[in-house]
Amino acid sequence: MRIISFCFLFCLASVSGFADKDYHYYINLNKVLDDKITVELTPPDIAEKEALLNFPAMVPGTYEIYNFGRFVSNIKAFGKNGANVTVTKVSNDTYKFSPADQLAKVTYEVEDSWDTKIKEKIVFEPAGSNIEDGKNFVFNTHCFFAYFKGMTDRNFILEFDKPKGFYPSTGLSDIKTSETKDVITVADYHDLIDSPIMYNQPDTTTIVVSNTKVLVSVYSPNKVITSKFAASKLTRLLNAQRDYLNGELPVDKYAFLFYFTDRSTLSGASGALEHSYSSMYVLPEMDTMSISQTINDVCAHEFFHIVTPLNIHAEEIGNFDFNNPVMSEHLWLYEGLTEYSAHHAQVKSGLIGYDYFFQIMMDKYNNSLTDYNDTVPFTFMSKHVLTPHYHKQYNNVYEKGAVISMCLDILMRYHSNGTYGTQDLMRDLAKKYGKKVSFKDKDLFDDIEKLTVPEVRKFLNEYVAGPKPLPMVEIFRMVGLDLIKKRETETITLGGIGIGYSEETKRLTIIDVANVDAFGKQFKYKEGDELYSFNNRLMTIENAQEIVTDFVGKAKEGEKVVVEVYRKDKKGNFKLKTLKGKVKKVKITEENIIDISKDPTEKEVIARRAWLGIE
Repeated sequence: MRIISFCFLFCLASVSGFADKDYHYYINLNKVLDDKITVELTPPDIAEKEALLNFPAMVPGTYEIYNFGRFVSNIKAFGKNGANVTVTKVSNDTYKFSPADQLAKVTYEVEDSWDTKIKEKIVFEPAGSNIEDGKNFVFNTHCFFAYFKGMTDRNFILEFDKPKGFYPSTGLSDIKTSETKDVITVADYHDLIDSPIMYNQPDTTTIVVSNTKVLVSVYSPNKVITSKFAASKLTRLLNAQRDYLNGELPVDKYAFLFYFTDRSTLSGASGALEHSYSSMYVLPEMDTMSISQTINDVCAHEFFHIVTPLNIHAEEIGNFDFNNPVMSEHLWLYEGLTEYSAHHAQVKSGLIGYDYFFQIMMDKYNNSLTDYNDTVPFTFMSKHVLTPHYHKQYNNVYEKGAVISMCLDILMRYHSNGTYGTQDLMRDLAKKYGKKVSFKDKDLFDDIEKLTVPEVRKFLNEYVAGPKPLPMVEIFRMVGLDLIKKRETETITLGGIGIGYSEETKRLTIIDVANVDAFGKQFKYKEGDELYSFNNRLMTIENAQEIVTDFVGKAKEGEKVVVEVYRKDKKGNFKLKTLKGKVKKVKITEENIIDISKDPTEKEVIARRAWLGIE
């Protein structure tokens, strides 16, 4: 044991300070100054007199040019045997070294993007960097590590000095770790940028799903959420996704890296960024009940990226240019089909009901019509998504992109008598291509037609590459469902109020009374009212959904309703106030409602059964 330990420490101590064909990076996590850390690079041997060191302008999955070199400062060059090497800033992301063949070492400082003074373009946190001295470090590797132009196909060897007890959670496998030092080796720059690392005192749980070892790593500053809880949620989900992918997952190891924040993010958003063997999450540190479905929905989407684009991708992704990115036409596939599959896998496995699934998909359809330009062909938008005009349309990939994929799934199942759908299409395309082989954008529709039927190709031409509005009525009819454009009904509501949550008081808060209905008007709610009790039941964020569900499902017209709220007086102090009313049904107009057809054909029933399991 002592001999192994001694040899290992010797290897760690000797990583830096020499040149060869590899990149050698060193970072000391014990030395943080003003939310910055110093990065030291011993570069690979360079034969040329001049060399360009690039920090990425953009990385896959972000669809946003962030110019990560903005967060780098104080860059210095050191020559061999004291030689003078000059460094010239070419752009935010690029530095020129001359004479490069004499370069022995480069040092620079990296600023934390989560807590930066640079406000021109805020980096979405799951794609950024976090430096919390002695607590947590989020290494999205593109924020810290650069490459010399034309030299991405080298090993990158990362050496870290770390606080005692810290652990590097990552999807990478080549890791040598000790109490205070780690060495991580990555095969090339593309794999490095595809592999975030989170350092902190470990809260990890490992689960095994089929052939895959899954690491669940959590940082929750107030210990509200644990890796054990997150893993318990993910186990059912991953088993459902395994079954959705025909019983086997296409990776041996995967890591879920969760940072649960107890404060507002700089971007004002939360979410995740996918990678081939891991995903990085920045989510609010809420109670476990409130965060449960969010974990399911977000993780289901990110995990399915192990299929697209890991095993199904265009040349623009397979040969991604970090500093002059070119976009693929097929965001509907990478993001839309992934988003659809995330929800479809849950409904097929029984994690959610099909009524809830319909609600999700129709909400996406409605959003695509009201929030985006429905006449822009998806392939054109995808190709030009980095331009300011079409970038505004990007989030439609999660709305219309998912609906497009649902339509394709239904269309395929109808024309195959239920034997073939998007699950099968993903499997067959992954077999044809895989991680190392890219398709040409112009060939994808041809490849899909060969695997399916001409009707699918026609749909792709007209509704994905073309401007036609989706034929939702006809598509739903293929699985014996009726799409009702508009329907008026009477129902019991909570009053038409908008409800939020106060981090300060930990109470549900009324944030909108603009659409209060006839039932809600009885209570004379005011914006800023904080809910205390509803019909003698104390109301918290944990039990709110249960209270509302019970009320809507069991209340009888004319019954008394008592609501207690905290309302501020003229001095700004909260006073408990009792509001009273009676249950009253109100008329509402529902749009784009899905009903099961009363007279489906046998072919439609077969397709519906294959699609959702509904008889």
